[in-house]
Amino acid sequence: MRVVSSLADIDFAIGRIARTGRDLVIESSDDSTIATKVTVTPADALRSIGALLTSPSVWLFLVTLPFAAFRRQATGASDAWQERRRRTGLNKPW
Repeated sequence: MRVVSSLADIDFAIGRIARTGRDLVIESSDDSTIATKVTVTPADALRSIGALLTSPSVWLFLVTLPFAAFRRQATGASDAWQERRRRTGLNKPW
């Protein structure tokens, strides 16, 4: 999945998922752009589930999800992202 913000443009793949106390901790996999750890509290999870269930966009996404496997990813999309990242200097704090 892609996370885009004014601070960074990150390719985030889910790696290890574990519980720490009452929280859920999601760590990025080794092939992610940057090592990332996401902590989800029970309150965060409930708000997220509520937002997902009430969003028409999510329901449309879920309905069309089975057909997404038949679509081919645009050739060179990864190369274009790498070029944009090099050009803009994202994820480079120096």
